[in-house]
Amino acid sequence: MMKNIELLDLRLLRWAVRAALFLGVAASVAANILHAQPNLISQTISAWPPVALLVTVELTSRIPMTRWWLAALRILATIVIAGIAAWVSYWHMVGTVSHYGESSPYAVPLTVDGLIVVASGSLVELAGRIRTVEARLAQV
Repeated sequence: MMKNIELLDLRLLRWAVRAALFLGVAASVAANILHAQPNLISQTISAWPPVALLVTVELTSRIPMTRWWLAALRILATIVIAGIAAWVSYWHMVGTVSHYGESSPYAVPLTVDGLIVVASGSLVELAGRIRTVEARLAQV
């Protein structure tokens, strides 16, 4: 019974972490769109990097890693996508925050990127813990 409660707690926590990740990605997408040229194509292109990161993190956290080389490849690709998304979104957010008069335009984007990094790592860690608890429950 205690392990069932632990599993439920971990699953609820995973949803909270997903909400935090979604919030960070939404802030990044919003800043990217605000910084883009006022046309649908430019706005769509600027919104893509954080959306790609969100999908990549979800795939990395949901699919169990069974072969070390595939796991390494997946994690490396996620890091590359995260780096691209962070670079693009950082400068878009600096431009957007500056445009709207914020006095610390270079610091504000770090709060968004930091949230995304913490939530992404937490989501991957939680997925592993949930699988461990589920495996223990299956043995009982």
